[in-house]
Amino acid sequence: MPTSMVILIYGILTLAGGVFAYISVKSVPSIVAGGASGLILIFAGYLMMRGSYTAGWWIALVVTLALLARFGATAFSNFKFMPGGLMIILSIIALVALLLGRAAPNTNL
Repeated sequence: MPTSMVILIYGILTLAGGVFAYISVKSVPSIVAGGASGLILIFAGYLMMRGSYTAGWWIALVVTLALLARFGATAFSNFKFMPGGLMIILSIIALVALLLGRAAPNTNL
């Protein structure tokens, strides 16, 4: 699966997680942070697909590392699989995809 698609899916899941947290526990910080992070990741995936691969890659890397740091830090104090564990797993998958897909794919085939 192309790196851009992984980031796009990661963004959609992050956005959905923020919306789910707001609906289930009325968490305004979750919808703001999840919504903003998700939309930025979706935008990064879009950039990667539309010819600005490097810009999208860097944006996705920064947001992924920020989400991993945020959820990783809270995992040490009170680990709960939802949402912390799930976001850690998704962030690691996205980070691996970004690192493996560092170079823009060759489209001159």
